[in-house]
Amino acid sequence: MTEEATKKNSAYFDLQLRFDSANRVVSIKINDVPLPLAPVAEVPASCCDDSDESGVPNAVELASVLPVTSAAPQSQGVLMRLGLNVLMVLALVVALQGVVYWSYFSDDPIFLDRYGWWIVYLDLSVVPLIATLGYLRGYMYAHASHMMGMVIGMTIGMQVGTMIGGVLGATNGFFIGSMVGMSLGTIYGVLTAWCCGPMAVIHGMMAGVMGGTMGAMVVVMMIPDHVLIFMPVFTTVNLAILIWFTYLFYKEGVATGKCHLRGPLTLAQLSAFSVVTVGLLSALMVLGPKGPMVWKGHKRPSMDAGENPLQPKEMNKASSGEGKQEMEMACGAMMMDGGDAESKKP
Repeated sequence: MTEEATKKNSAYFDLQLRFDSANRVVSIKINDVPLPLAPVAEVPASCCDDSDESGVPNAVELASVLPVTSAAPQSQGVLMRLGLNVLMVLALVVALQGVVYWSYFSDDPIFLDRYGWWIVYLDLSVVPLIATLGYLRGYMYAHASHMMGMVIGMTIGMQVGTMIGGVLGATNGFFIGSMVGMSLGTIYGVLTAWCCGPMAVIHGMMAGVMGGTMGAMVVVMMIPDHVLIFMPVFTTVNLAILIWFTYLFYKEGVATGKCHLRGPLTLAQLSAFSVVTVGLLSALMVLGPKGPMVWKGHKRPSMDAGENPLQPKEMNKASSGEGKQEMEMACGAMMMDGGDAESKKP
């Protein structure tokens, strides 16, 4: 063999790797010279290195030595504890509201008729929303896909705005419900989607604006038309959306290992956030300004069976010659005072 061929062959080496049935490296040879393997106990200490002291790559060995565990059982436990915490916090909030009612508002005969159902729907909205936000923020999802980020921003912004805006719209009017729902929906939609890129952020903003205004408008428009029958269906569908969103995040991000657990929402944190949020919104509901179209309770004049409810109704007529009448429009609380219809003709 010539000197040139010898130099050419010396530039290459023969690498041989042998694996066992568990895909673990059992021997390494370079040019038929066996190399010692690093002990198994010492491999995790150098898991950040791509080679051992001899310069031979050991990535396959590291993959075989490091334990492979699934996050599914731990994540399922987090979900189960979160569901139980939601039920306990709901009971706590209702108990505290009962104490406040018997201490300050029990003398008002129409308080429960006007605010009772809406306080219940506020509890059913705030506590699940905080639980969903807490579960979401308990994981690191900055590296989630753009599609998942858009779903996060859109769902959180829409549901916060719709559920909160709808309840406050019924008790305080379209303006207050829209402003509060739109503000909270936009803020939380942006905060939860901020780490997922500008596309997710703009979806959170748009969903907050749409959900806050539409939630308040829909409930206000339903006030004269069986709103108390509409609200259970409305709230159930919104809660189903939150539950399905939580399952989607678990399925697409947590179970696949893309989103790692940062720290679950504890019972104390859920209780504190829920009590403060429900307290502030309840105070705004009872003591805040009221619009012209709000729920005023069941004590409303009944309509005749054969009358069109969309037409103005003559509530009462004075027996005197002045003929003064009061008319209530079908959308709710706008009252008109005027003289006799004949006297208004030119």
